[in-house]
Amino acid sequence: MITYLLLSASALVQLYVSALTVPDVQALYARYALHPVLLFQGVGLETLFTYMFLHGSWLHFLVNSIALWGAGGIVERDIGSPLYAAIYVVSGVVAGLVHGFMHMSSGIPVVGASGAIFGVIALLFLLMPFKITFALIVPLPSVIVGVMLSAVEFSAIWLSDEGLVAHDAHLAGFVFGCICAFAIDRRRASKGLIVAATVFIILYYLGIYFGLV
Repeated sequence: MITYLLLSASALVQLYVSALTVPDVQALYARYALHPVLLFQGVGLETLFTYMFLHGSWLHFLVNSIALWGAGGIVERDIGSPLYAAIYVVSGVVAGLVHGFMHMSSGIPVVGASGAIFGVIALLFLLMPFKITFALIVPLPSVIVGVMLSAVEFSAIWLSDEGLVAHDAHLAGFVFGCICAFAIDRRRASKGLIVAATVFIILYYLGIYFGLV
């Protein structure tokens, strides 16, 4: 399965990185991480792909791996491995491009498969809203996961969060995944969107009722 191949590839890369000296790690990230300031100078276009297999730490790797494991297998079985692999990769590329465009002068390297994984979660969220996923470790219906994650990412961008997390890349991958869901099956995706809107409204008013919003 493509999901396990992706997980294995990222694990091997992370093991390799952990065995390197600090200067070698820095050289590796300088070569294969995504650098927005270089990207729009036409330098390192291949990093739009390679950055997805690098992670900032073992914790970063584990969080992404759990999310991919929790969502990827379900989506892959539903839409087939070739289409799944294509959407995963293109979601990651789109996420990198959007982040680069929004931070064209930034020399901060970007690593991680989050943008690609958000694309996969979006497919699960719209096409299979009631499927139980472990994408957030705790088993939840995918519609809950999608609503929670999209709310967090929109809020982070709205509040101009300038932290180390590339929320714009996450959101770009998620939006691209949603577009792909409609391209795959507009009827199912439309139903999923209605379910998501309903869940969002319910959660919002519950938040108001309990003083959480």
